[in-house]
Amino acid sequence: MIVKQLLGLWQEAAQGSQASVPRRALEHLVASTGAAGGRLSRGSEVLAEVGRFASPPITHRLPAGREPFEVALAGGTPPGEELLLAAGTVLSAWWLREELRASRFAERRRLWETESLRAMAEVLSGQLDARAVGQSLLFHSMALLDARRGELWLAGELCPGADAAGGSPGGLCVVERVGEAVLAPPTLEAVTTPRLVSPFVVAVPIGDREQSFGVLALGDREVRGGLAPFSAQDVETLSLFAAQGALAFSAILAHRQRVAQERLERELALAASVQQHLFPQLPEQLPGWELSGFSLPSRQVGGDLYDFLPNGEGSLLALFDVSGKGAPAALLAASLQGALRVAAKQAVSLKELASLLHEHLATLWAEHQFATAFFFALREDGTVRALGAGHTPAVVVGLDGQTRLLYPQGPPLGLVPNPRFEEDVLVLRKGELLVVATDGIVEASNPAGEEYGLARLRELVAACANAPLGELATRVLAGVREFTQGEAMSDDFTLVAVRRTV
Repeated sequence: MIVKQLLGLWQEAAQGSQASVPRRALEHLVASTGAAGGRLSRGSEVLAEVGRFASPPITHRLPAGREPFEVALAGGTPPGEELLLAAGTVLSAWWLREELRASRFAERRRLWETESLRAMAEVLSGQLDARAVGQSLLFHSMALLDARRGELWLAGELCPGADAAGGSPGGLCVVERVGEAVLAPPTLEAVTTPRLVSPFVVAVPIGDREQSFGVLALGDREVRGGLAPFSAQDVETLSLFAAQGALAFSAILAHRQRVAQERLERELALAASVQQHLFPQLPEQLPGWELSGFSLPSRQVGGDLYDFLPNGEGSLLALFDVSGKGAPAALLAASLQGALRVAAKQAVSLKELASLLHEHLATLWAEHQFATAFFFALREDGTVRALGAGHTPAVVVGLDGQTRLLYPQGPPLGLVPNPRFEEDVLVLRKGELLVVATDGIVEASNPAGEEYGLARLRELVAACANAPLGELATRVLAGVREFTQGEAMSDDFTLVAVRRTV
């Protein structure tokens, strides 16, 4: 783990003088890779050299500051990115200390902060791994403030699979810890503003009250001869690191949301394509009948569905409008269509068919899931047996252009126990028209809140009674959109029409 590598390297270097840091860092790199020798340099300056160069060395860049360090290793295995980052962070901190040793304290501190923040920004740029961001944030802040202990707590989806040993107050979890624990859970919950928890513990929130990403805490500031308390300036410095971390975590969450949204859109597009294939290709010419169907979901997928099945001496036409919207409604509609095709082979009447589908919904689906439906059994002699289950009334247009409504005689499928369904029987003459639509058409509203209504649908259907049947849905859709004045569709739009041809 990169944290432990960095901590181990820093502790090894701390055993000697600051001047020995480059050599100890190089020795660590050589030992970790099994190289025969190595050379550490910064620009044209060679900082340390160990071992021998029996073969041409391979040079690796160590990410650190404005001018990166370079290490040339002879033989061995290539060092991993985490090891290079660990070594670069230690050497960068060492270089800054050497550069600033002779400067005035205030100038040195500010420059060191700025350089550390800039170096961390380079590491975080484009980083989409929350744990890697957290590690870098903790390492840089510990190195800058000479902290012996440190830990990073993250919130929510930023810490999946994180170590839960420290508990999870307020939905927080420890994703990285160096040394012993710094904050106890009760104290952690109180960290809402940057502050000194005690003389030897400093903690700052990452983010703000509106969007909190976690807490960064350091303990035990090391100085020559022991420990020293943190200062108000240390709190300010750590707050700068936390602010930079908040930007990185915000970018990570935004990226995850984009990826999730793109995946959802792809899945919905696939679902829409699948659902379109569930709608049957209605035969334009059925002996004695002309049929047409059209459906437009208010979202990418919807809960309206119609189906057409040959059934004995006639044909079965069914229209469903299930409760809910979007993907859940589409899933319920697909289930209902499958049940319809099975039940249609068993039922000897529309009442029995409706009862079987009611049992399917009531038994297999959650409470409050229901569907309205209209079933039509079409016979070649013009007889139509119809059964409505809580659906919008069907419109019948006679040869004289007058319209009448065919009301459902039963409750929605799956809504009430032991429902009773009744069939209607009518005979259509040549040229007469039967139209049934879902409530997405009838209940469409304009900006004033007025619904389109059955009266307008009857009037429009009567006006289109002699038009080609394939144009009926297009004209109805245009009429509804003109009435709603561009208001977004609040429900699915489905219409099925049947005309007697002989």
